Amino acid sequence: MTTSTPPPPAVSPPQPEQVDSSNSSTLTVTPFRCPKYACHQPSQRSSSGPSWTSRTWAYLNEDVVPSTFAEIQLVLLTFCIGLQDAVSFPDFHCFASNQTGNTVFLLLAAALPEFNPSMFITANIACSLGFFLFSAWLTGQLGHLIGPRRRLWLLTTNLIQTSLVFIAAGLQFGAHHTNTPGKELYESGKIESMEAVTGARTLICIALLASAAGSQVVLSRSLNMTEITTAMATAAWLDLVIDKNMFRSPKKNRGRNRRVAFLVALALGSLVGAYIYRWVGSAVAVVVSGGGKAVVGGMFLFSRGEKRRRVGGDVEGGGGGQGGKGEGKEEEKDGDGKAESKESGSGSDSEADEKLGQATRGRRADENV
Repeated sequence: MTTSTPPPPAVSPPQPEQVDSSNSSTLTVTPFRCPKYACHQPSQRSSSGPSWTSRTWAYLNEDVVPSTFAEIQLVLLTFCIGLQDAVSFPDFHCFASNQTGNTVFLLLAAALPEFNPSMFITANIACSLGFFLFSAWLTGQLGHLIGPRRRLWLLTTNLIQTSLVFIAAGLQFGAHHTNTPGKELYESGKIESMEAVTGARTLICIALLASAAGSQVVLSRSLNMTEITTAMATAAWLDLVIDKNMFRSPKKNRGRNRRVAFLVALALGSLVGAYIYRWVGSAVAVVVSGGGKAVVGGMFLFSRGEKRRRVGGDVEGGGGGQGGKGEGKEEEKDGDGKAESKESGSGSDSEADEKLGQATRGRRADENV
């Protein structure tokens, strides 16, 4: 006869015990639970991260870092400047961005007033130089306060520049001299008409284009790639021909590559602008220039930014002004994916720059360990 074993009695979970204290108050005692079961409990962490608005704001406040993508943007801006200068001189007898020539012309006009306006138009030259310098000063000083490489600031300044160029193009479409092919103006004999290159409309167009150019040059310098000024070619030609590493491979001379790309883009922009002026009119060339600047503005949304991290209550890595730690340094990757560190505004990547980059990477590795 088999005897069945009765099942063990169900053990109910321990209930909190009530303990009476001497002061007539009731204390609740929670039973002890073994810590080893804590790992089986579901995590109580909140799954909700930063909101879309906060992530977008943080992204817009990142500092854009020098990179190959940023180099392409500056080369496109150089092409746009070439378009403007190619048509501004025959239209206004001055340059919209090349202030070296304007400075010389202005001094010649002051010293030889009898050649004004047959050779020089003092008002046009002074207007271009003055608005260029004022725009550069305003953009640079505000950039020191806001952060010269901050993505939102770069987007804002580029948007303002593009708007100025399109407004100037609209004014030029309303004038016969700037909305007529240069070939027809020359054949009709109206190209030398002083009434067409003077007056309030002309001065406003010059002011708009010169202001956009001055702000653009400051924007390009804030990205710490001074080899691509987007406007002035004299220094680029000089630094190119005196570079002791001029004939090194493209992977070992980043500065030389930037200067060559800048000079080629400026020459192509001037050549294309001249052909547009000859067959269509300068107003179309200015529209093309504005369209190129708009494309560059959109590209700033995809430029590589410098991530920020908080250390001891302070934000590190992407501070905004130009006087922070590591000023004048930039880190970028070459074609092989190796990081290289060099001084901003320096010449070609020399052996000293490579040794500095190796020392910097070694120090960062020690800090991470």
